[in-house]
Amino acid sequence: MPQSTSFLSVVPPGSAHRVFGHRSVALPGVTVDIMTTRKIDLQQWELLRLNDPYWRLYWPLETGGVVEIDGTQTALKPGTVYLIPPHTTFSTTTTGPFSKWYAHFNLGPVADRAAPGLYGYPATPLMRSLIQALAKLGDESNTVRFPWVSTQLVAEVVQRLPDSIWNQERLDPRVLKAMEFMNQHMGLKLTAEQIARHAGLSVRNLNHLFQQELQLPPMRILLDYRLDEACRLLRHTDDSIEGIAESCGLVNRHYFSRMMRQYRNTSPAAYRQESLA
Repeated sequence: MPQSTSFLSVVPPGSAHRVFGHRSVALPGVTVDIMTTRKIDLQQWELLRLNDPYWRLYWPLETGGVVEIDGTQTALKPGTVYLIPPHTTFSTTTTGPFSKWYAHFNLGPVADRAAPGLYGYPATPLMRSLIQALAKLGDESNTVRFPWVSTQLVAEVVQRLPDSIWNQERLDPRVLKAMEFMNQHMGLKLTAEQIARHAGLSVRNLNHLFQQELQLPPMRILLDYRLDEACRLLRHTDDSIEGIAESCGLVNRHYFSRMMRQYRNTSPAAYRQESLA
């Protein structure tokens, strides 16, 4: 009897496994990569036009911190949790000493291209309980425990963002497929032909779609992914600059430095030395 077209195989052709069924729901994969969660007591907080490739979560415990974006200053208020998406250019200053919790994290290649800005939300009872749990973990210095609570806090705050900031939801699915492929293979020597083939496009159509949807060619997006990952490693690991360049597909230290100066207005060494707060 012929198989119903409503059923499909969910394993690759030729596999020894046999799994057939109807896919009723298929949601995209989600990444929550938390690089650090810290509580810090600040006497001074002077960041000048910082622009990082990862999210920032700020939870001020008292007044004193100020964030400036496009000339607009926002005094951080206790009881409010703030999110800054990747590639938001911002500066900070202080009106007095203050303490805050903060986290640096990534959400994957689609979500990390969210609309830039500063988004603040009143702390909920659940958020407050999660911060208390983080503080307790910090006090248990002799106990090795996985900080799942950091992931819970990030998820609780991020879900309050408006749908309008997720710009990439409107992208052509072929562009998204190409972006995901580039992000997952940035350490390899990829060509436009390989990227186009994975997305089911010709190179000409791939370039056209990227210019139409992102106003950038695909190879520039690939370079951004490589620089983003390199910046993350510079800030959050002790890996050598040479090793970071190689692992991110940036050929060597000389090329890495040239691309950082051209597209991030800094050098790898200078970026590493900047404040982590």
